[in-house]
Amino acid sequence: MMSPLGTIVRRGLSSYSRQKKLIVAVSGGADSVALLHLLIEAGHRNLVVAHFNHRLRGRESRADSLFVARLAERLGLHHEMGEGHVRKESKEKKVSLETAAREARYAFLGSVAKKHRTRTLLLAHHSDDQVETCLFNFLRGSGMAGLSGMKPLSERTESGIHLKLIRPLLSVSKEELIGWLGERRIRFREDASNSVTDVSRNKLRLKLLPLVENLLGSSFRKAIVRNARILADENAFLAGIANPMALHQELRVGILREIHPALQRRVLHAWLGNNGVTSPGFSEVELLASMLPADGPAKVNLPGKRHARRRAGVLFIE
Repeated sequence: MMSPLGTIVRRGLSSYSRQKKLIVAVSGGADSVALLHLLIEAGHRNLVVAHFNHRLRGRESRADSLFVARLAERLGLHHEMGEGHVRKESKEKKVSLETAAREARYAFLGSVAKKHRTRTLLLAHHSDDQVETCLFNFLRGSGMAGLSGMKPLSERTESGIHLKLIRPLLSVSKEELIGWLGERRIRFREDASNSVTDVSRNKLRLKLLPLVENLLGSSFRKAIVRNARILADENAFLAGIANPMALHQELRVGILREIHPALQRRVLHAWLGNNGVTSPGFSEVELLASMLPADGPAKVNLPGKRHARRRAGVLFIE
């Protein structure tokens, strides 16, 4: 009989044949090991186990790789192993370790997808990860898109490879996953980096969230996850209105003045992205919004030595 968690995974993949080849990102931790076994329980056997060694923990990292390779072999699954000098990449690119690790990991997963001619990638993010993501984005000042957290289904283009990302465990807690593994005596690796407090996400996980739970109780976690689902639907609804308006090379100032500021910002943000402005943020959107009043500036500077201009009642970028 299939377990409740197995049923959740099966529902999350209901639109995919059980014969379809799927890539599963497996770190060796409880989350990804549980996902791998749950996929098998749900009837998916055409799996490629993909593991990336970030080389951040020396022998422990190598032990993780060996554990995952042996796990895949024991389950009769093909596995792909990759590694990179993430700390070196972080210094050279002047980005955080988290960012460098994520970029290197997705580059590897994109190469695995290309090799195996499948674009479907499964990730083991769970509800505790969702809570961290939503709260982290809130503290960074993200808008509705950030507050809606991770999506069960999303897309990402990596090195020209269009990946479909599936997160079937977003409604499941870490505690539930560990309990499921414990009942079946399934081994997994503990990631020591999760206990290091010099990484911003870990500070939130190890210091802030326990404090909030101590003050408010654990129910706040479910409230954040529930709020993320509501905001995700509202975000998709507003995007469906704003995105078509942002497809034009020029925007009519008169129309923008008449719409609600919330929709106005979305149109301007999407329009910047559609016109080659990389990762536009709040400041760039507000600069454009300042051009809409009649007494506003007729020209503002944008990243990449580009400019937005207002002329004859339209906005355009040069």
